[in-house]
Amino acid sequence: MLTGIHFLLTYTCLYECDHCFLYCGPGAEGTFTLDQVKTVLDEAGKIGTVEWIYFEGGEPFLFYPILVEANKIARDRGFKTGVVTNAYMATCVEDARLWLKPFAEDGVTDFSVSDDVFHGEANQPARTAVQAARGLKIDVNAICIETPRVIESAREDKDKGATDIGGGALF
Repeated sequence: MLTGIHFLLTYTCLYECDHCFLYCGPGAEGTFTLDQVKTVLDEAGKIGTVEWIYFEGGEPFLFYPILVEANKIARDRGFKTGVVTNAYMATCVEDARLWLKPFAEDGVTDFSVSDDVFHGEANQPARTAVQAARGLKIDVNAICIETPRVIESAREDKDKGATDIGGGALF
């Protein structure tokens, strides 16, 4: 049963992370238009089991007007909504509040911020966005990936001298 739709609002992103399975980056192209979003929301409503609509990318905040309006339309149609961002726009708490205020007003059910070394050493914008979201009473979560590390292994079935790379997703 299909319960959620994840829009890749855009493939464009400020970063070009090695772990990005969507191959997003500064040169990546492709963005949903508001009409396309509405069409998908119409179809999702017809299914009858879809509860969640997520907006992510790339970096969805690069197309802020479409993101804000798409979230509002999805909420108005009765969907729970979520946004995933690297929070590049959170240069200070006051600015982050301005960016996030429409999501507090229109309602976003889940706001997820990528906060790890892959999105900037000591990703201050992510932490700033989390602080601003909490101040606006937005349900916010940090998403991060552990820093990769070499793991020496003494397994018998392993090539002598070969290493494993460790590190996983942290929620």
